[in-house]
Amino acid sequence: MKKIYLATLLILAIAMTGHSQITWDNFEDSRKATYGFISGTFIPYSQNLFPNGVNFSEVSATYTRNPAEAFDVIVMEGVMADLTDYVNGTKQMTINVYSPAPNITVQITLENAAAALPDNFPTGRHSIYLAQTTVANAWEPLTFTFDQQPDASIPNTSVDQLVLLFAPGTNTDDTYFFDNLRGPELANDPCEDVQEDVSVLNDFECQQNVNYIFSHSGINFRRVVNPGPDETNGSDFVATYTRNGGEVDDVLIGRFDGNLDLGPTSVITLDVWGDAGPKPLTLSLQTVDNDVIEAYPSFIAGEGSWETVSFNVGSQSENPDIGQFVILFDPGTNNSDVYFFDNMTVSGVVSTEEEVLIKNIVAFPNPATDAFTIEYSLIENSDVNITLTDITGRVIENISVANQAVGKQYIEFDTADFSDGIYLFNVQVDGKNNTGKIIVAN
Repeated sequence: MKKIYLATLLILAIAMTGHSQITWDNFEDSRKATYGFISGTFIPYSQNLFPNGVNFSEVSATYTRNPAEAFDVIVMEGVMADLTDYVNGTKQMTINVYSPAPNITVQITLENAAAALPDNFPTGRHSIYLAQTTVANAWEPLTFTFDQQPDASIPNTSVDQLVLLFAPGTNTDDTYFFDNLRGPELANDPCEDVQEDVSVLNDFECQQNVNYIFSHSGINFRRVVNPGPDETNGSDFVATYTRNGGEVDDVLIGRFDGNLDLGPTSVITLDVWGDAGPKPLTLSLQTVDNDVIEAYPSFIAGEGSWETVSFNVGSQSENPDIGQFVILFDPGTNNSDVYFFDNMTVSGVVSTEEEVLIKNIVAFPNPATDAFTIEYSLIENSDVNITLTDITGRVIENISVANQAVGKQYIEFDTADFSDGIYLFNVQVDGKNNTGKIIVAN
């Protein structure tokens, strides 16, 4: 049995059920988590080196535990809506994890930040949820189960901090990869009704239409609060970047959603904030195979305020292979200066050579018991076909929807009568395939 929720039905569903579980971070186009204190080494923009049916995202996060901390933490901030359904088990949090061994505990603690101090456990700890890895060196979906409420005096509506712990109570220095963290809905999601604007390549808020896959800076490239909002850039959140002093040509590498097809008047702009005096800034357009197409040098004043830098990229209006860009702050030097940047935009884009019609594909809960939902977003009205097969390739369900509406879509599968095991799903949009895996454990 299956249910298809189209745009008109979705409005009714939201009105009836309230907010649904959200993606806190997929390190690509859904970045709702604001990171606070972190004990170990956290690299939030890393190319996924092990893509498979569980996690075929281009980008994931890398995290190495601090062995000096038995309870090594990653703190994420966000005011959450009513958590009653998470405490009683009606809703569950999920995450994709690539771990070094099976039987490793992964923990989420939901806290009230004002009450939960580093040395006053259990005060302020609203609830704890646990999951456990089952495989080594492979992506797997983990579902968190409610464990306990250390401080029951914290109301279900007064939680504003999510703390993620890998192997709590140990002193290991293992490295983990994680992605697609889905958790409690936010009390006020500023991006909930914002439509995608493909001319804004990345504003580190609601418009995130490029993927950063590498930086020499590593842990020193992340989203932070705007250090000096002004008329040029009044955004709440921006990116911070500290050059790696050991690299003469220190780089950030990002990929467009499909190859850009620029027009003769196309311009890429970037808001930049620095305070180290006049410095060169270069934007390089490349192929996805790292071949340089053309480099565009510029300068920033570096006076401790926001300024907009423009790159006239129309010279590549006839080039169909622009799939990647590289940003270099002060190339040819070995300093460790700090920069902030934001609002990367492009004008005069004709089209994309490889048009991306679907984004944010996720299946949850995973593993599933009685049912699971496939969620995705369509960039434009499209013909959609979804096929669910078992591990042998036998077709279990097939759904075809002609001209499905733009925006977020949900398709629910009833698995109460399914045998336990692994099932594969394929979401085909106008002939292009997007695959994933769901585990059923009734």
